[in-house]
Amino acid sequence: MWRASLPRGRLRTLFQTKVVRHASSSQPTGLSSRRMAGIAVGCLAAVSAGAIYDLTSRWVGRQDDEEWLEDWEEELADEAGVPPEIAASFVVARELRQASDPLVGTRHLIFVRHGQPSDGVEQLSEIGLQQAELTAVRLATQIKDVKYKVIFHSSAEEAKATAKIIKKSLGKVALKESPLLAEGVPLVPSPAPEVLRELPAEALVGDMSRAEGALRTHLWRPAGGPESSAEVIVAHGNVIRYVICRALQLNPSAWSRFAAGHATISWLEIQSDGLVKLREFGGSGHLPLDIRTYT
Repeated sequence: MWRASLPRGRLRTLFQTKVVRHASSSQPTGLSSRRMAGIAVGCLAAVSAGAIYDLTSRWVGRQDDEEWLEDWEEELADEAGVPPEIAASFVVARELRQASDPLVGTRHLIFVRHGQPSDGVEQLSEIGLQQAELTAVRLATQIKDVKYKVIFHSSAEEAKATAKIIKKSLGKVALKESPLLAEGVPLVPSPAPEVLRELPAEALVGDMSRAEGALRTHLWRPAGGPESSAEVIVAHGNVIRYVICRALQLNPSAWSRFAAGHATISWLEIQSDGLVKLREFGGSGHLPLDIRTYT
């Protein structure tokens, strides 16, 4: 079990501040509304600030010596003491994982931040559409001799639109909607912007539980085999950065120090021996300078 990397007083202070959270009330096909209520809408207000602190100490710390934790999969599987409301996100994660192929030697996770959203009724702006189309072309040749298994995407309209454009380029690949990929503030970062110092602890735990659920959906060791698999995960900046920090066993409060623009590519490789590598972060070489956007 990991130890907290932040001093106890500092960590508790982070969770006694107030912030605005973002949530999604959309539901994926095949999951009950009762189960999703605790995830997408974030009905976790009953969890106390003390419980949040305890869970944060357990989930987001790292070993003091900073050595690679070999048994990271056991740490993620340990649900002892997790409140039922938060454990619900892990149930959803297990269901979503069924779309992936475990019998491979290497898993390639391709995270894509959605294209630039539209200010109007359209899902993506004109630039966002161009971004998504160019990203789709690049993904078609991203990994040699590896077939894409599934495209996961959040419930947000801009993520759905980006995923559909990518699917056209990748051919016969399944689309899977995940409420766990919703945007939010999974952890108050360090340094923390002024706006993030006004979040209530109850709001933060909802975002954290979804992000931890997303981590458990995608971060697991393949069983081994002669072939490799690839999955695309179309999501949002905060959750992508948080999941990558956690996957690499970095201090996750550093997530805001990473920056990835719209329709950029981040690539994690997970091997059957448990090694996790970051092959690329925020790759934008496929996007002309005049259509690179961040906000």
